Amino acid sequence: MARDLSVSVGTAGHLVTVFAVAFAVLSPVLVAATGGVGRRRLLVTALALFALANAAAAFAPTFSLLLISRVAAACLAAICMPVAVATAAQLVPPEHKGRALSVTIGGISVAWVVGVPSGAVMVDHLGWRASFALTAGLAVFAAIAVGTLLPRVKGAPAAAGGLVSRLAVAGRPAVLATLLVTILAMVSGFTVLTYVSPLLEGLTGFGGEGIGSMLLLFGLGAIAGSILGGYGADRWGYRTTVVPVLVVQAFALLSFSLLPAAQAGSAFVIIGAAAAMAAWGVVSFALLPLQQYRLIGMAPDEQNGVLSLNSSAVYAGQGLGAGFGSLVLGYSSPAALGYVGAVLAAVALVALVFGTSLTLRKAIEPEAAAKPVTEVAPSSAVPHEAQPHALRGYPCARPCQ
Repeated sequence: MARDLSVSVGTAGHLVTVFAVAFAVLSPVLVAATGGVGRRRLLVTALALFALANAAAAFAPTFSLLLISRVAAACLAAICMPVAVATAAQLVPPEHKGRALSVTIGGISVAWVVGVPSGAVMVDHLGWRASFALTAGLAVFAAIAVGTLLPRVKGAPAAAGGLVSRLAVAGRPAVLATLLVTILAMVSGFTVLTYVSPLLEGLTGFGGEGIGSMLLLFGLGAIAGSILGGYGADRWGYRTTVVPVLVVQAFALLSFSLLPAAQAGSAFVIIGAAAAMAAWGVVSFALLPLQQYRLIGMAPDEQNGVLSLNSSAVYAGQGLGAGFGSLVLGYSSPAALGYVGAVLAAVALVALVFGTSLTLRKAIEPEAAAKPVTEVAPSSAVPHEAQPHALRGYPCARPCQ
């Protein structure tokens, strides 16, 4: 693509940045503006227009026109993603919402397994324009499927509160801390993922089909991760599951900077890169349902609002990560991307610990304030043997050993 449109690889990477930033900024606005539209009609219309935007990208003669088509596609995806997730949660009983979220994220994982590797092979054989044409065709198919299979669902109740109501949810400290973790984790991953193809080429010496196989491992890991995230939240709780997820992400990304010390193309490097891609796929997609589960639990009255904001956080992190990766490549080699991604994953872990500690403090304070104060009779009115130890002159409230 970069060569065809006469731009640098870093400049071509800005397509990811622009798409993600447009999604992040416009998603809450567009979801609020379309809140009164029936979910099925909204999804079908948005998918049809998304197909047109990708068809325009496939025939864009210049980088500028391609950039405009990606912004248009981002606006439509900014409606589809949070509305689809919220609709999935609306279609099931409250006790099954976690599973519904995992199924939705599982659909994205399947897209990785099928779309990313096949896209890499398609680009290698047919060129980058063919990938946009395929995306347009799949969007048309999705619009038909949604129009046929999805039952009528009313507009989400939270949308009736408008944009101000949705943004007000982000003002809650616990919600804000959780969104910060989402952003940092996405920045960490997309600093590397945006440029993972040239990075893997340098490590393994593979061409398009080999890189596609590596991305297939990432996608297979993503399917397992989307299941693990929902199951882990139900079985072990949010914090117990998300901490190892971020730790594994940090080490997986770090390996992309450590492996270049070995001989490029050797069996050790290829196996190490494959293992890193699979592990990275698991944890990156386990994080998505975990964050959604956490946010819905913290703001059950504003589910659509927090899911929309989380989608914005995901794409803001992706855009920032792509831009940050481009900045790193401007001053260093692709091998440095892993170091940067690992450090950012560690920062996300710190933000997680701070956010969960804040939530625990907020939960404990009202509980302590609500406890009734038991009055103690004056010491003169209570026999010495019946007085609490502290009132008898002991320095502690229980017998000192």
